[in-house]
Amino acid sequence: MDSLCEQIDKLTVDYLEEFGHLLACKTLLDDTIKQGYFNISRARIIMGVNNLSRLQYSEKDPMIASTKISITSSPFNIEKTMDKEHSDDALKWFGLLSPLALKQSQKSFQQTIDLSLEACRRQENILQLKS
Repeated sequence: MDSLCEQIDKLTVDYLEEFGHLLACKTLLDDTIKQGYFNISRARIIMGVNNLSRLQYSEKDPMIASTKISITSSPFNIEKTMDKEHSDDALKWFGLLSPLALKQSQKSFQQTIDLSLEACRRQENILQLKS
């Protein structure tokens, strides 16, 4: 009976720890997205509203994802792959000397990919602990 109680206690503690990590990860993801949008607005102020808009890029060119995410196995293993063929730096569309705020915004949005993957892993760990 004691070993059963210890197992239940361990599972409960593991569940709560994993849930805490998930909440922290989602909070960080939210903050990173907010920071990315804030830096875009700062860049628009610095460059001028007309210099940073959707008119800067060609709508004829297809938008191709440079990062692809795939679930590779049933115990939930996520792989992130960078597409080298389509890894053009979008900041070049705005000139050679793009503002630092625009670069910081790009970095924030790139970090959201990793944070989203981490949140998925944490969520899957929680689901495994529940079952």
